[in-house]
Amino acid sequence: MAQSVFNRASVVFSAVIGVAFSAAIFATNASANEFTLKNGQFRIGAATHGIASAETGTVDANIEYLMPAFDFGSTGSFTLHPQVGANINTQGRTSAAFAGFAGVVTLPGGLFIEADLGGSVNNGYTSNPPSGSNRSELGCNALFREALIIGVPLSDRLSVMAMAEHMSNANLCQPNNGITNVGVKLGYSF
Repeated sequence: MAQSVFNRASVVFSAVIGVAFSAAIFATNASANEFTLKNGQFRIGAATHGIASAETGTVDANIEYLMPAFDFGSTGSFTLHPQVGANINTQGRTSAAFAGFAGVVTLPGGLFIEADLGGSVNNGYTSNPPSGSNRSELGCNALFREALIIGVPLSDRLSVMAMAEHMSNANLCQPNNGITNVGVKLGYSF
């Protein structure tokens, strides 16, 4: 079963990447050259929730705010942003709020790669979820959060992103059953 879930997640993630790169073809060079995340971005999205966990097969709605970048002077194509957001599970499984930092590298043509690192709090079970609830044992309600995002500008303000994120407790609590989500986001830059 875990292999089947992993295969479905791989197909979804590959499709998302394909859509993101296809969208890049339609973005104009002028738009790509003007696109920036420096002043912040508001994002909404959806993700397949809990890949390879007891919570698999559900969907999260995602809302996020990437704050304006810290001003380090001339850093070239790298920006560092504080961020806050939430993943709301649409079927009553574990939802989480998160905060942290996003390091973004913008490549020629506007394509950007983002790595997020921070923490999250959730409403999940730390241990002993009710039998048949399809809920994960997370060990703690406060978890670390890491994410990798690949984005493509659609215009000077809009972008589409493929995202993979993982939340777990790094063995600070037992058990350490994390939550991994894969999905897409649409962003509006300021």
